[in-house]
Amino acid sequence: MKKCAFCTRPANSREHIFSDWMLRMLPSKERYILRERIPATGELLKYPTKKIKVVAKVVCERCNNTWMSRLEDEHLKPAIENLLFSENRTTLTAKEIVAISAFAFKTLILANHKDLTSAPFFPRVQRFRFRRELRIPDGVQIWMASRKALAGKYYGFWRSAGGGVNEKSPYSFRLYSCTWNFQNIVLQALGTKWDNSTQRKNEPPSLSPSSEWERAAVLIWPPRGNLIFWPPPFYLGDNTIEAFTDRWNEFRITIRAV
Repeated sequence: MKKCAFCTRPANSREHIFSDWMLRMLPSKERYILRERIPATGELLKYPTKKIKVVAKVVCERCNNTWMSRLEDEHLKPAIENLLFSENRTTLTAKEIVAISAFAFKTLILANHKDLTSAPFFPRVQRFRFRRELRIPDGVQIWMASRKALAGKYYGFWRSAGGGVNEKSPYSFRLYSCTWNFQNIVLQALGTKWDNSTQRKNEPPSLSPSSEWERAAVLIWPPRGNLIFWPPPFYLGDNTIEAFTDRWNEFRITIRAV
């Protein structure tokens, strides 16, 4: 059996990607269309359902029922619940930004471990420290965007991807991203790390997306110490959500001098 993504215990528990308290906000008698891609074959399944259950069996019962439960109920829910079905203008506080960012990073790790075939992207020391302190490691950037609400439509989306710089050099690196969407809220977490082990004593590279996304997605992590006005000027729609997910096919890189 796989080990828990956050400790040494067996991964014997299923973590919900869309929390039960989120799903209870949806109409109880609605029928939904789920699309699921099978990693081994790449086949895309599409089927109707009355009950949404998207899980990742990559954590242990103890982690799931203790600190992960507190992260959802005590931190994330108060920060994001009123945003999921509302387009009203509001301000996100520093405390709310930290809670949302911690949830996004947790989801990034779940995605990486769900279909793991090689070493995890984030080393053990970083994952275990996150369990203890909710500390997000260097090299992680998180954006928050708003999906355009349409009456009578309900959305859930979870997709991850990995990659790297094709040309090997002392500055080549790898990246891993996960985009999560439930109703109006879209979160995108991105991690980077150097290929060259001698470079890993330095801060990982920060990536800058194409400028066309700057008014649709707000960088919430690393924090800048200021309030965030929500929602951003532009919304993501059905015709842009996939392009937003794939936007790291091209990027600008910032390397700080040491």
